[in-house]
Amino acid sequence: MRTTTLPLLTIAGIVTAIGCGQANESEKVIADLDLERVADGGSLARPDAPPPKAALSSSVANYVDTARRFILTGDLRFRTDDVVKSTFAIETLIARNGGFVANTHLSTQINHRYTTPISADSSLETTKYTVVNRLTVRVPSERLDTTLKSLIAHVDFLDHRTLAATDVRLALLRDKLTRRRLGHHTDRLTDAIDEKGAKLKETVTAEDRLVDRQSQADEAVLNTLELKDKIAFSTLTLDIYQREDIRREMLGNEQNIDAYEPGFFSKAGEALQDGWELLQDFALALIRSWSLVLLAIVAFLLYRRIFRRAK
Repeated sequence: MRTTTLPLLTIAGIVTAIGCGQANESEKVIADLDLERVADGGSLARPDAPPPKAALSSSVANYVDTARRFILTGDLRFRTDDVVKSTFAIETLIARNGGFVANTHLSTQINHRYTTPISADSSLETTKYTVVNRLTVRVPSERLDTTLKSLIAHVDFLDHRTLAATDVRLALLRDKLTRRRLGHHTDRLTDAIDEKGAKLKETVTAEDRLVDRQSQADEAVLNTLELKDKIAFSTLTLDIYQREDIRREMLGNEQNIDAYEPGFFSKAGEALQDGWELLQDFALALIRSWSLVLLAIVAFLLYRRIFRRAK
């Protein structure tokens, strides 16, 4: 009975020692991360510690907590008086706050367009449109609140304003642990490759595994850099639009001119009107020539008197 108990106790002791060693290793990594954060200017936060004064703000743009690492994003949609002018002003504002415009798409949306014939050879085209712009901007996270407050000057009507904060401290810790674990494995694979010597098949297999582990380590490094970039620079998406506007333009209508050919009665009415105008013109011409008419009448009367005397 004692012979059986002794090996069991030995195995249990080994498992416990291995577990404690792994726990100590994980705690050491976490402690190293905390020390690195403190070296960067942060502080260790305890669950029972009171929150920082700035953390009492209701806006994530004002939240300050060195124990957390936030990725700040925002989405705003608002109406402005003039989209083009506001776009240029916002781009200048973003640059002044140390940010940059990642993407902008200024366009005109045609809401309705129709053509109204107004004469035999002309049509009026009416276009109802809305000018819009969608911007994606990146600003330093510490300047996010200042940027949001400055944007108020360009808002005529606010549709919505959405802000979000994503804590990625655990993701950073996960990448750190992954890099360390892959680093230890890479070192062991390197040592194994050196020991294989002339065994080509085993060496090639080990080399492939080494390349795979190095690729995983590179992905962890790139993921960490991407997270740090998103932490340092917040991302804002701005949807800007203005009131619907109307544009009218006169167009030629030569293709359908036969459809506007007047009918018989219309032509008869125009003919009567032209005849009346001609009669008026003749009467006016006679009035203008009253002196000649008068001379003709006098000559006619004299001619008749002289002709009667001759008889």
